[in-house]
Amino acid sequence: MGWALRLIAVFVGLLAFGVGAWPISMLAFLYLFFSLRKPRRQPVYILKQGEIFNEPERPWKRYAAGGFLLLLSVFALESGGTYSPIALLLGGVGVIFWPLIRRSGLANRVVPIHNSVLLRSLVFPFAWYSLVEVKLELQDQARAIASMNGKMILFGGRTPSMFQVVSSIALDYKQAEKRTMKKVKDESRMLSQRGAHLLPMDSSQAAEKLSVRLERLKLGTNDLEAISALPFDVLLLHVQDGVIVAHGAFNISERHGERPIIPTPDTTHMKQPLFVEMVQRIGESHGWPGPDEFSPFLAALDASRTEVFADRIRMKDETTEKLTVETPSGAQVGLTRPQLRALARIYG
Repeated sequence: MGWALRLIAVFVGLLAFGVGAWPISMLAFLYLFFSLRKPRRQPVYILKQGEIFNEPERPWKRYAAGGFLLLLSVFALESGGTYSPIALLLGGVGVIFWPLIRRSGLANRVVPIHNSVLLRSLVFPFAWYSLVEVKLELQDQARAIASMNGKMILFGGRTPSMFQVVSSIALDYKQAEKRTMKKVKDESRMLSQRGAHLLPMDSSQAAEKLSVRLERLKLGTNDLEAISALPFDVLLLHVQDGVIVAHGAFNISERHGERPIIPTPDTTHMKQPLFVEMVQRIGESHGWPGPDEFSPFLAALDASRTEVFADRIRMKDETTEKLTVETPSGAQVGLTRPQLRALARIYG
């Protein structure tokens, strides 16, 4: 398929040059130039005997779709279009170079929304995220994590912490908050029966947690079982229906990056490992988060869902940043106002 794409690039480049669309022509010939370069010799890493990492084949469908969009942009320009050629050109370039855009982190950069638990995508304004921390009542209830779905981030170290990235598509903040909190509320009901609870992070706290510069671990293997036994700072898992479809392992090179960024998995699995099995293996090697002061507080909120939320909490002290909140059972924590509003929607 490589030579077919090169022929398409030549055709598009000559056609675009003939109609005066030199930007498209330049992109086509740049692709042709880079595709004809002799590739660098890639070392083969062997983690243990019998495990050799092979680089996946090129996704020719993505190249074909991107080339088709570029060709449509040429026809749109020839037909006298004003905005459609630009839109098709950007779409084609985005489709072709999407892996580079994703690896660069531009597509995953987020900005915190003031006085909220939401983050918004820097590039796609209709994409919203919330970083939700998982709190366990007991250390041996880590298997409750195995019932979760979606994108999860494990920060390793002496005190591991587990987060779920909850995403939604919405036109404005109000709609995004409603959809995001509904997702968290539905999952919290299921997890609370297994001894796990969810605590949305304040947007400023989430941005600080994600403002780290990550380096992908280049281990030469995509075996998650082998990777989970090795030291890492951050492990990203994408789980669907109880199996791991993709993962990424990282080390933190700098504690503070330029902008907060949500890491993305870089390895997909054809034979998808069971999440419940990996939860046990990761727990044995690195450990899962243990109970803290938030665990009994969230457990008390969950146990009294049928009561009025105002009757289930007491305001103790108030500062400019945090509120000291106590349940009738005596569990006391410090929360920001956005966190308390989110808990009212989740456990109310």
